[in-house]
Amino acid sequence: MMKQETGDKFYIGEARIEISSVVPEVPCTTIYADEEFSVPRAKIEKKVEIDKHIVIISPKPDITFNRIKSQYHYVGAAGGVVINEHGELLMIRLRDRWDMPKGHIDEGESSSEAALREVEEECDIRGTIVGTKPLHTTWHAYNTYGRWELKSTDWWMMRATKSTPRPQESEGITSAAWCDSTTLRERLKESYPTIREVVAALADKIDLDYE
Repeated sequence: MMKQETGDKFYIGEARIEISSVVPEVPCTTIYADEEFSVPRAKIEKKVEIDKHIVIISPKPDITFNRIKSQYHYVGAAGGVVINEHGELLMIRLRDRWDMPKGHIDEGESSSEAALREVEEECDIRGTIVGTKPLHTTWHAYNTYGRWELKSTDWWMMRATKSTPRPQESEGITSAAWCDSTTLRERLKESYPTIREVVAALADKIDLDYE
């Protein structure tokens, strides 16, 4: 069963797909939802082959997003937005991109528990959760072995209690390192739009000058 949450955007690769009740003023490609407030998945996937900013126009964006979700296999994940005692952010190098530690939520595991576990497994860093809800949640779709999946990732802010990272090389992670604002600025250029979105959410919460 799909996870029913309110949301207004997801990503396919570098393409951003937004769902809105109004046509935005910025340049973009628009798709109009049908009378059932839905859009075929194939239509979206065809558009993102050419355009990188798609806006789906619907009078009921939440219903439209849920109906788009139902066309994918849902995957739940969680990750850590980990800060050390110097105010630096933990990042990992995976598949030639800079990312942050994350992974699937196991059966019987809460989102925050999964985030803590993934940070420890992927970086050998232990942390404590800050706050009672995720800092941010991102959505992205991808085709794995012929099956389209839509993953939601809850990103939990954490404070590191052990601060010497070590990458989980068996999972293809080649580096795990702390980033100050200057380093972060450069590494975000080699990251994903979802990660840039999470860092922007972090900057809204703490004094983080990375632009």
